Amino acid sequence: MPKISINLLNYNTPWLEIKKCLEHALSQDFDDYEVYYMENASEGQPNLIAEVTESFGSNSRLKVVNNGENLGYAGGHNKFFKNTDSELLMVLNPDALLAENFVSEIVKAFEDPLVGLATGKMLKPTKNEKGQSILDGTGIIISRSRRGRERGQLEVDHGQYNESTEIFGVSGTAAVFRKEALESVKILNDEYYDPDFFAYWEDLDISWRMRLQGWQARFVPNAVVIHPRAVGASPGGLKNFFTFIKHHRSFSLNIRRWNWRNHLFTIVKNDFGWSFWKAAPLILVREFSMAIFITLFSISTWSVLPVFFKLLPKMFLKRKIIQARRKVSSKQMEKWFV
Repeated sequence: MPKISINLLNYNTPWLEIKKCLEHALSQDFDDYEVYYMENASEGQPNLIAEVTESFGSNSRLKVVNNGENLGYAGGHNKFFKNTDSELLMVLNPDALLAENFVSEIVKAFEDPLVGLATGKMLKPTKNEKGQSILDGTGIIISRSRRGRERGQLEVDHGQYNESTEIFGVSGTAAVFRKEALESVKILNDEYYDPDFFAYWEDLDISWRMRLQGWQARFVPNAVVIHPRAVGASPGGLKNFFTFIKHHRSFSLNIRRWNWRNHLFTIVKNDFGWSFWKAAPLILVREFSMAIFITLFSISTWSVLPVFFKLLPKMFLKRKIIQARRKVSSKQMEKWFV
């Protein structure tokens, strides 16, 4: 098996975008790798299997998989994780363009046997009016109120994140996992990413579970990826309140539902101990504030509540399994809630 296998999972992405993504993924300066193109389109829906095969079928690195249905982000990548035995497994979004040396740089992080997951420096595709690069993210960090976000997102890249460092977790945009680490956090029926999430926050969830198993996450600044990000932070955050409202409303109803529901499920499954109880007032204040915001400006989001309560017992079952297996203490975890 190759040292690293990359899974490009597609659902309803335009052909030219897929073509560009594959061109970059198949042009790495690293020898020991392969690329999967996985199509999530349901039967009867248009898919890009024919286009991909015609344009890239002669490339021996490429493998094409048609799922025949939309398994979601989690389900599609879980199928890849289960059926691929390379030492390192990478997930790749269709709108992400890898620099030529991305793979050769990112694999260096795994020379440390404690590193279970890694990500690179994500940059926006266009520069600002001064010609400066804008960061899309440099790894997931998490606040004491348990808000996960991309470190440095929307900041001008002044080189402030040019040091390789340990981070809390990795975004699902272009993340690399050690196969051994994935197997250590798998629960129930081959769940790596949580398929009940379907989409959004499953990257924070799996990062948190790997942390509970003692694996380290690493940011590799020389591994660069260009990524526009359809759903990201609002410029200025709550300081620009009306922009924040407009930004939030620009997301589809499903995205708003998954975003609210899944971040709570992540806390339910993974948080524990004195570090949680100390932060509980902050967590409650944030969640109460979000509830008020949703009620005033996005009330349709509450239509997710029946599904939320239906899935909640299953989340507590998953929590029981995760917590029974964890290898770190609450004190060891506390340093990551910044």
